[in-house]
Amino acid sequence: ATAAATVVALAKLFGVKLDHNELIEIAAQGEIASAGAPHADNVSASVLGGFVLIRSYEPLDVIPLRGSSRAIIVLAMPQIKVPAKKTELARKVLPKHIPLKHMVHNVGHAATIVAGILLDRPDLIGRGMHDVVVEPARAKLIPAYHRVKEYALRAGAYGVAVSGAGPSMIAITDTREKAREIAKAMERAYREEGIDVRLLITRPGPPAQVIMKSS
Repeated sequence: ATAAATVVALAKLFGVKLDHNELIEIAAQGEIASAGAPHADNVSASVLGGFVLIRSYEPLDVIPLRGSSRAIIVLAMPQIKVPAKKTELARKVLPKHIPLKHMVHNVGHAATIVAGILLDRPDLIGRGMHDVVVEPARAKLIPAYHRVKEYALRAGAYGVAVSGAGPSMIAITDTREKAREIAKAMERAYREEGIDVRLLITRPGPPAQVIMKSS
């Protein structure tokens, strides 16, 4: 987010005309500090807001997805010490090779998420949030992962996943009332594991913006 904010603000300040792919490509350089490589997945959402799809990296082609106004997200942030360069660490545990059936599963579920966004169906987004490649590998790095996921789903979440490289987790629903129940369940799961947690009920955010203040 800080890399995205910096690039958008400097472009505005100096009147530099860049399309969104160029902005994201520059902002992605900030990921080298945390992930060891200029990944665009985090900064693209920070620059464009909402949901985004990265079609390719060479050349970079980021597609903003508009349509899911009903989605409500419960974000659970465990209050633990986070390792230095956590994103780089989280990438190192990923498998180098995966079975074809796992690739087919993940592609189908990724397409379901896109369909859910475009059709404004949070339930479809949640049905697509079932990863058999990345999350199983990273689960051991996420405190209380299995308990938090189980409790959130039992409380009515449409889907639960690790947020980025973790350790935060997200659950998706479609009403504030449901979100509050899911947040309580996730908090209970963390407390049973002896972990303090901060919870936030939110929606997909707007694009990065420059706010001008007069002196």
